Amino acid sequence: MIDFEQRYTRRRATRSRKHLPILRNERLTAMAGLALFVLLLVELVVTAKLHTLLSVHIFLGIVLAGPLTVKMLSTGYRFARYYTGSPVFVEKGPPHWLLRLVAPFMVLLTLIVFASGFALAILGPSRMGLFFDIHAASVALWIPLVAVHVFAHFRKVPRLVAHDLTKRPGYHVSGRNGRVALNIFSLIVGFIAAILMIPVSTPWRHFQYAQSVSPPFAVGIVLAVIAIFIAVPLLRIGRRD
Repeated sequence: MIDFEQRYTRRRATRSRKHLPILRNERLTAMAGLALFVLLLVELVVTAKLHTLLSVHIFLGIVLAGPLTVKMLSTGYRFARYYTGSPVFVEKGPPHWLLRLVAPFMVLLTLIVFASGFALAILGPSRMGLFFDIHAASVALWIPLVAVHVFAHFRKVPRLVAHDLTKRPGYHVSGRNGRVALNIFSLIVGFIAAILMIPVSTPWRHFQYAQSVSPPFAVGIVLAVIAIFIAVPLLRIGRRD
């Protein structure tokens, strides 16, 4: 697998416009991913105290939908370009085989987690029905997959974002202002949606969560630790970048 970031920034004499799509896509994905990571980290802390911070949990969950949309569309674009035979994306190569194996399940669980979460926020505790069980089970399975995904990218993503924001010569990739604006816009839309949902989700303020620590959260964290231990040696197999 070719590291286009290094090729582009260290070999300025060999730059080619054909590599710009993959570089722009990588940096857009990285920026959205970093925003998601920060918000998810806060959300996990809040979820650990769900019995007192349930309203905050709902608010942050809605905010997350903004950058999550950018991230999924950006990765979906790379997926589509690769499997439709775009030369530069084919040359770049697919993600690590383990991440490709995990990806369909993570996408499916992400959709279930957020769809069931939105449904719960709208329906309220009196009509949550099966949605609560679906949300709880999907969260417990989703957390370990996200943990593996984050572990696989936690060194590369900050570097890509730092390169995109720096003014040092040799690191510039066109479209930076658009990438920054799109990510800021997604956060603003997420915050506006969360604010608009406050009156709708008001009944949850009076809901008393019985456990001090959410069982799905606790199960998810345990599974995440196990998943990372399993993923560490597997991520070394077939790694070429």
